[in-house]
Amino acid sequence: MDREQIRVDLEKVAQKQALSAEETMADVLGRLDSVAKQGGIPERLKHYLSQRSYLKALEWLDHPETPHYV
Repeated sequence: MDREQIRVDLEKVAQKQALSAEETMADVLGRLDSVAKQGGIPERLKHYLSQRSYLKALEWLDHPETPHYV
C-alpha cells in the first residue's frame, strides 16, 4: 500500500474526508490494520498504526522529522 492511500484512509478515520459510497469504516480500518502488519514501512508509522493511534500516524506523515514520543 502506498503512502497516499494510507493518508487517505487516515483522513477518513479522522473525518477529514468522507467515505465513498461503496466502503464502510470497517473497510478502512481493515486496510490500516493490514498495513500495520506489512514490512517495508517506517517503524514509527508501523507503531502508530498497530496501536491504532491514527491521528499521530497522520501527523507523522505530515512531519516525519518532528520528534514524536511513543
